[in-house]
Amino acid sequence: MVAADIVRELEEIVGKANIARGASALAGYFEDHPGETDLVLVRPADEFDLCEVAQLASRAGIPMYSVRREKMETSLASAEGLLIDLGRMDGIKEIDRRNLMAHIHAGVTYEQLQAECMKKDCKLLLPAAARSRSVLRSYLDRDVLNGNAVYRFPNLSIFHAVLADGRIWVSGSQQMTSEGIADFREDQGPQFSLFFGASEDIFGIPFYGIVYAYPLREERRLLLFGFDRAEPAARLAYKVNRDEHCFECVTANARYLSALLAKSAGEAEELRAKLPPWVTAVSLEHHVELVDLWEKYVRQDAEALGARPLDGELVKMMDAKFQQPWYIYDRDYLRGRTSVIDHYDFYRRAPGLLSKVRDIAKAKGYAEDEVGQVMVPVYFGASCYCESDIYYDPREEGEAERVTAVRSDAYRMLLDQGSFVDRPRGEVAKMVYERVNEGFLKVLKTFKNIVDPEGILNPDQLLEGV
Repeated sequence: MVAADIVRELEEIVGKANIARGASALAGYFEDHPGETDLVLVRPADEFDLCEVAQLASRAGIPMYSVRREKMETSLASAEGLLIDLGRMDGIKEIDRRNLMAHIHAGVTYEQLQAECMKKDCKLLLPAAARSRSVLRSYLDRDVLNGNAVYRFPNLSIFHAVLADGRIWVSGSQQMTSEGIADFREDQGPQFSLFFGASEDIFGIPFYGIVYAYPLREERRLLLFGFDRAEPAARLAYKVNRDEHCFECVTANARYLSALLAKSAGEAEELRAKLPPWVTAVSLEHHVELVDLWEKYVRQDAEALGARPLDGELVKMMDAKFQQPWYIYDRDYLRGRTSVIDHYDFYRRAPGLLSKVRDIAKAKGYAEDEVGQVMVPVYFGASCYCESDIYYDPREEGEAERVTAVRSDAYRMLLDQGSFVDRPRGEVAKMVYERVNEGFLKVLKTFKNIVDPEGILNPDQLLEGV
């Protein structure tokens, strides 16, 4: 338990109203209500507060855990230390329309920043599968974006982070400016540090960054095409992306699309009954003449693959959804919880791998058509993000264990097939790290020892024992 004198010092730094203790006060941060917790919630207002909190924790040897997702794993509640929530650090320093960059702090949400960008005739790339509302968190964690079809990772220029002892780390070109004066700099001039991406904050807690914005185009159009099978739907998405005839593009089955677009379980079932088994959605954005030409080519490609053009209310619903961030937990309304199996692979392999995931779920008692699945292209179709959603009720006896078994078998199959699993956590992380080169793990551990020799920053959150 964090000592009372430490809590009093924390209250002096961030204010008594921004300290919370006890299971009831912290319940909203976890997937399930924790029976009890010794964590102390700390909500700093700015980087100065954050640095002071880190310095205090470092001197006292108290572990610090950062809030990295909307709902953290309930197992974290059993840890002892400080839970750092950067939600109050929600300032937008500048939206630079000329250079299409937004200077933001870690508490800035997609909804907040998108609204401000629209006032300046620009917009963000929005996520297709986010676990956090924080733009900086989502971009650093490499969430797949609706727009990754034509723009590459990472979607930010620089970031600042607080290290375990309160020092400031500055990445990228800003380290060369007066604003980027830091205690710890990257070497070799302007560059972006890949160490911090999807690192579960074991090296430092990012609190500020510059993210990219994108211009609003003259014309926008959305095309939807229905298919009976995944293979031709995926082929259309691949060709459209390789030909550079789109802005956003997703291919999803009826279960996924109905869960994404509806707002209630009843509405989702009604919508699913109206949908074809697979749908490819393609948005076109540019000058009117170019969009006209792209639409002609896309419709020709779709017709050659036997697609059925879809129109009416469904197109409006899908286009409106593209204007919003997609959060995984927003689909929890369907059954109570959404468990995700995600990976990256080539388009020619993706439909077959998704079919194998459905087979694994079916073997555990889930109906094949109850697994929501989606493919999102990355960088002109060079690869695609694949996601399988299992919707379940965690209150049902044995259901959580059944879902865990499906995830374990599915990830083991995907890794055996050579598919790329990004950002592994928990048991999946063990599977991945058992297969990587020992030199890779040595580098992670060495760097961790350099920036956090006492091991107090998010211990065991990326790797056990680190």
